[in-house]
Amino acid sequence: MGVFDPNGFTFNRNNPNRFISGFLNQNGVNSPYLTDDIYFDDNDVLRCSPDFDIENNLGQVNQLLCGYAALVQVYHEKMQVYKGDHAVLHKRSFNKLMQKRETNMGINLPKNMVNTFAGFFAGIPAKINYVPSGQSVNSPLDDKSKAINDWLSNALNSSHYSDVLFELSKKADIYGRSYLIAYLDDKKDIKFNDVSPEQCLMVYDNKLASNPKFAIYFNQVGSNFFGTLYTADSIYNFSSEDLSDVSKMKNLKQPNPLETIPVAELPENDERLGMFDDAISAIDKLDRAYSLKFNDVEYFSNALLFLKGFKKLDSEQRKTIKRWHILQADDNASDLAGIDAKFLEKPQNDTQQEHFMDRVTSQIYQNAQIINLSDPQLGATASGDALGKKLQPMVMLADSKARKMTNAFKQLLSIMMTKCDCLDGMKAEDVVNDIQIKFTPNIPHSLLDESNIVKNLNGIVSLQTLLSYLSNVENVPQEMEQITAEKKANTIDFGNANGSNDGDYPTNNDDGSDSNNGRDNNE
Repeated sequence: MGVFDPNGFTFNRNNPNRFISGFLNQNGVNSPYLTDDIYFDDNDVLRCSPDFDIENNLGQVNQLLCGYAALVQVYHEKMQVYKGDHAVLHKRSFNKLMQKRETNMGINLPKNMVNTFAGFFAGIPAKINYVPSGQSVNSPLDDKSKAINDWLSNALNSSHYSDVLFELSKKADIYGRSYLIAYLDDKKDIKFNDVSPEQCLMVYDNKLASNPKFAIYFNQVGSNFFGTLYTADSIYNFSSEDLSDVSKMKNLKQPNPLETIPVAELPENDERLGMFDDAISAIDKLDRAYSLKFNDVEYFSNALLFLKGFKKLDSEQRKTIKRWHILQADDNASDLAGIDAKFLEKPQNDTQQEHFMDRVTSQIYQNAQIINLSDPQLGATASGDALGKKLQPMVMLADSKARKMTNAFKQLLSIMMTKCDCLDGMKAEDVVNDIQIKFTPNIPHSLLDESNIVKNLNGIVSLQTLLSYLSNVENVPQEMEQITAEKKANTIDFGNANGSNDGDYPTNNDDGSDSNNGRDNNE
């Protein structure tokens, strides 16, 4: 069993296949093992045997971190690509004709794709509610359920959960995975935050259930590591000096106040592939095409001037031409027909270049299942139905991610519920099972189409169903209560207007009422 040597790993940022899968083979390392007992599976997930105990093998922590640090370079490169630091910017060629180095440019499609999908998926904050089994969201809650919902709302809002989930989703799009970590603040209140795989790793056993064995949150400064090792029972706050001595590590052991590994992973997919991992080569080619196009434009702005029939220009005349852009022939010349002045044109195929760039850009978006918001054809979409069909690939991708996000967030809630003081004998896992998490895609709606649907269905379905078709109605039960209250108020106002006595209509009874108290009308 060979162990991965991080010193033998050389990261090449110009390699068009800049993602983790297969990185070991790129460097001639045939073993997937990072330590004696921890290895990578085919989906870049760290595995170990079910009976492996990291607390009895603390000497492997330093070996694991050193091996994982090589992978951090790959993750870091993914973030650099997202930020616009592309490989083409590090390639500069010398133009012999122009006698200068050509300048390249990068088109940051990865950032556009990630931000578009993150805004589509998590732009509208998720709705998280505890609904006891057998009840609906609209059912009235008992005191215990209200207390749990209040605790849940306070815990989520104190951690700014909507922003955390947005960043969690974005990091998963970039890296292929991201993490949530729960912790106790200085006031012993439980909170959570999102973390990238550049600062966190998690090891699972190789059983079918894939149970987490331990996790490490770390920061690397130079060659030094600082961080925390989490197990279900203990935590170890370590530094690089502690990693080199097993006895020091053992002395750092502290009880885990959450009594479970406080880390939950959000995989972008089972393969842990980021949104633009398989498009890196196409993005590099597109950057190169735009760079060549840009340099062509610059070439024409410095085109060569061909002169025929003119006398040799002196230096002062050449300066005059550059400054004033005027070239005048001598009227006394004997052969004016033989005089000619023009710029030399470079052979080009502008139509083919534009067609290539448009096709590659379109293919990148199609493969990622992301809609290109800058596509002029999108603006020509008139009806909501046509727009819905264009958004269908993103809707399917969002549905898949919602399931992954729900699983990850419920893992986090299971951790947080260990500190909930209002369970009153209920099991935390039972409460988490009854927590509903609803993600709403940020889809533009046609209010005209929605109103037409409501008109056509009026009298066929219930009022609650009708209101659910209106996207601007956020809380249907609340809207129904408001409609009922308005109808009641209008009925009272109508009755007061028709039944009031202003002196023109005398009453029949001494008490001012119109009732005959059951007497016959002929009396």
